[in-house]
Amino acid sequence: MADILSIATAATNTYKRAIEVTSHNVANIGTEGYSRQRAEIVSNTPSITGPNFLGGGSKVSSIERVYAEYIQNQYVNANSLKQRYEEQLVLSKKVEGIIASNDEGVQDFMQRLFDSFQNLAGNPTSSANRQLVIDEFNNMEGLIKNMVNVLNETGDQVNNQVRDLVAEINNRVDTINTINQQVASAISNDTQPPNDLLDQRDQAIFELGQYMDIKTFPQEDGQVNVYTGDGRLPLINDGTVTYLEAGRTEFTDEGRTEVFMNIAGQRRMISDNISHGELGAVLDFRKNMLDKSMNELGLTLNGLVASINWQHYQGYDLNGNAGGNIYEPLNMTALKSNRNNGPEDGSNISVSFTPNIAALPGFNGQPPYTSATQPATYGNKQTFLEAANTAIGKFQAREYEVRVNGAGNYDIYDHKAGGTPLTTVAFGGTVELDGLFFDFSKVGAGTVQAGDKFLIKPHQEMMQNFDTVITDGKELATRGQTPIDANNDDSLLDEVPSPAAYGDNVNFANMASLQTRKLLYADASGNASESLLGGYSVMATNVGMYVRGTDIQLTAQTNVFDQVSLRRESYSGVSMDEEAANLLRFQQAYEAAAQMIQTSQTLFQSILNVIN
Repeated sequence: MADILSIATAATNTYKRAIEVTSHNVANIGTEGYSRQRAEIVSNTPSITGPNFLGGGSKVSSIERVYAEYIQNQYVNANSLKQRYEEQLVLSKKVEGIIASNDEGVQDFMQRLFDSFQNLAGNPTSSANRQLVIDEFNNMEGLIKNMVNVLNETGDQVNNQVRDLVAEINNRVDTINTINQQVASAISNDTQPPNDLLDQRDQAIFELGQYMDIKTFPQEDGQVNVYTGDGRLPLINDGTVTYLEAGRTEFTDEGRTEVFMNIAGQRRMISDNISHGELGAVLDFRKNMLDKSMNELGLTLNGLVASINWQHYQGYDLNGNAGGNIYEPLNMTALKSNRNNGPEDGSNISVSFTPNIAALPGFNGQPPYTSATQPATYGNKQTFLEAANTAIGKFQAREYEVRVNGAGNYDIYDHKAGGTPLTTVAFGGTVELDGLFFDFSKVGAGTVQAGDKFLIKPHQEMMQNFDTVITDGKELATRGQTPIDANNDDSLLDEVPSPAAYGDNVNFANMASLQTRKLLYADASGNASESLLGGYSVMATNVGMYVRGTDIQLTAQTNVFDQVSLRRESYSGVSMDEEAANLLRFQQAYEAAAQMIQTSQTLFQSILNVIN
């Protein structure tokens, strides 16, 4: 009878534990990251009586977590990518509405500007038409300034997001590390896995993956090492935490917040190591859309300013004076790195749009021209204009990094692409690169040291400083050159430049023709491939493609996440139907075991009664 009693007692304990596990599952059906648990019921060790093996009943050997590591990893990674594209789409659509709008955007304002040129060319003495041109110049300036303000605010928002997301990431890393220690302690003190702690850690890892891409590496002691998504940089390694840091770049005045880590005692920028999650979205958006579109739009504005100014130089106003600047020409200085050893702050390194015409015949002074500095002949003046337009075609939507090399020269790099230098300039020298004039002649001896760096963003600078100079409609140089062939050689090219008749419209007719003239993005043969409006369209198209590509990726990644989520739920999630069935089954088994105990007691009592 004792065997029946012990077997029945063990069975009630077994099914009591199974019911507790089932109840725990039901209680946590709404708990994020919870994995269904299962009581593993096995036979007790049998007893041997003579030739017979008598069963010992059952027991719960362990409480297992229904969990598949590979599904959980897929779940984390799929969500990390989904979060990236969700955040990326929100940010990119905002910028698309600002700079690539088809309604009252840059394209409309540029069209109105060229229409006003055409109107003035049709009636060059009309004060109303002249004022309309001035108004359109100012309207264009106002649009660009408003746009720049919004883009600057977007840049500030990105900086703030980077800081906030880095703080959230560090909090999640702390949480994971704390649970790591608890898991290791529990495992060292007990053979039963701490299932709820493991779920909590997986949920913390899942939440960390919402912010950035990560890789996890389980350790023998139960802890998990966490690295960046490329597997190169440790966030948690054997209990040691390395925090992310949000800070300014070495070009402090750039006002740009990046992500850093302290690796082997060195502060290292790791923004390019992060590609998924919300932080990956913010960084990718800034690098591949915000920066790119600002540089491309700035290139178009640089082309607009340079081409309009230079065409204006060719004409004369109502008073017979040579045309001056309409917009403020590009003229900027460099930003220094805070790691530089030399005292040069970058203010003596200048970049401007200054075509290399000094070596050409007939050069009498850099434009804008005056009566005293007009080129020697009309042909010279046309040659200088063509040289300027050729330089405009060389513009590249780049940012430039200047490094002082060991030989005391300046290497100029593409700041984003790196690689080999685009060109090298001797100390105190100058160079024309991508149509722009880089001037180092004012840098004092000994003020730069090998390894010093400087940053130049010429096209973003044009956006920030897009200013109208001309205010008086009478100063618009509508008149062209003199049509008189003074030496009767059937050519005007050798004539001394002088204004055409008072009502002449040639120069502004040429200004209006800039709308369709190909000026930007020269090909390998040096031939420009895009007009000014076409240059804007290049930018707008790239913005649209980025938004469209992000939208497509989001749709695809959402489908992937949903599928992985369903797979995880079907494998590890709690099913009320299944738990209800288990509860009924275990309850019936418990009641049957209890009945066995009662039967055992009845039989035992009967034996006692016989003996008595």
